[in-house]
Amino acid sequence: MQSNSRTIWLQALWLYVITLAAQFSNIAYQLSTGGGELLPVLFPSFMFLSLLTIPAILVGVHFGHAFGLGLVNQTLENKQRIYRGLRFAVATGVILGTALLILRGVLSSQLPADLPEYGFRGPVGGLLVSIGAGIGEEVWFRFGLMTLILFLVQKLIGSNELNDRIAFMVILLVGIGFGLAHLPQLTSYGAGSQFAIWATMLGNMCVSTLYGWCYWRFGLIFAVVAHTSLDLVLHCFPAFF
Repeated sequence: MQSNSRTIWLQALWLYVITLAAQFSNIAYQLSTGGGELLPVLFPSFMFLSLLTIPAILVGVHFGHAFGLGLVNQTLENKQRIYRGLRFAVATGVILGTALLILRGVLSSQLPADLPEYGFRGPVGGLLVSIGAGIGEEVWFRFGLMTLILFLVQKLIGSNELNDRIAFMVILLVGIGFGLAHLPQLTSYGAGSQFAIWATMLGNMCVSTLYGWCYWRFGLIFAVVAHTSLDLVLHCFPAFF
């Protein structure tokens, strides 16, 4: 039991290190290409990211076990199911990312001119932002927020088990928060038109549903894989054209 507990907390430590490393890789690259300096933002960024990441990991580790949730869920008892989950995460991420990319092209005339095109960061920037978002946002929104809401719902209804229907409602609720969290980035581009706001909300709620379902059925790693796969289609692939 003690060995198992040590393994869990070691995984939590590595998850924290990997999350911050992914974020700082993206920050450092964006600053270097934009002529900025990393040192002045290093400590504030470290503190802010730690305040987001540490509670999320603690929640995921402490409460996720009650639902069988983790890096790989307890229900995945064999390698075949793990591979099936990875194939599902990659395939759905790529398909949904491609659909959103096509939809963006179809609706481009309705979007504000100030809204950057997909791939504007370049191939390397697109790769780093995809990895950073794939790891960080899944730790914060799925491992942290979604697990916490599942725990609170469990206490509210007084049941030791949660079914897929309840989990899906929680996934949709987290999706609303996920969409709202992306609105400040939209307004920072000066592209906060009503159409762009609704498109951002609906698009992010849609992808968040996929990530949440991957976390619920397979585990955090699978949500990260789905998120990263989708973001690579949106942010990295268009940079080559």
